[in-house]
Amino acid sequence: MAAKQEFIEEILKSSSSGAEEDVVHIILSNEEGKETILDPQQPHQSSQDDSETMQDNELVFWVPALLNVGREQQRITVTQEELQRRVAPPECLSQTMLLSLLRLSKEKGRELKQTLAKSGIKKLTAKSAIISCFTKLTEAEAAQLAEDYFYLASRYLRLREINRELVASRGGWGSFQPQANATKELLQDILKEVEARDTNLTLMTHGFSPLIMRAVIDIITEIISFKEA
Repeated sequence: MAAKQEFIEEILKSSSSGAEEDVVHIILSNEEGKETILDPQQPHQSSQDDSETMQDNELVFWVPALLNVGREQQRITVTQEELQRRVAPPECLSQTMLLSLLRLSKEKGRELKQTLAKSGIKKLTAKSAIISCFTKLTEAEAAQLAEDYFYLASRYLRLREINRELVASRGGWGSFQPQANATKELLQDILKEVEARDTNLTLMTHGFSPLIMRAVIDIITEIISFKEA
């Protein structure tokens, strides 16, 4: 029981430096400290925020973010439903990769397996199907990465300057507008067809794929839609 309690109470501590106003995401390279896992069958003194993220008898992990914003330590919630998605096809995370995802040491493998089994996650593959840079990201981090890309692209791409060059190179707005309208319609058709067939890619990128696809199409649409007064 003492070992189990230690397993629950350990919290991984990480630090980063940098001016907050100049930072979107800092990738932490030096992480030190301990790990945490919350077991629905063990007592846990949680804050009001914690209680709002947990359902009764649901396994929840709070893990340190790999993509940490600013100077404050950030913890990401990994739910039982996310774990079930991650161990199922097409990703099929192994126990080793689950430990990596949850920022746990190899020594915690047996206890993690027992904890997962109590929540109905019993079948783990010996080897993950495919390992990529997305493997270690949580779903929340993948979504945040896509959102930050859209924010940065919208802020730093010179959309109107690009628009002016495109319009001028095609003989003015009168000639450009029909092409722009056809392009916007085609982009929406492409997006619709991609989303209808993107299930596995969405699962492998944890929601990043449809978000980034939509972001890119929205940026292109904004470029070709602007009309100088």
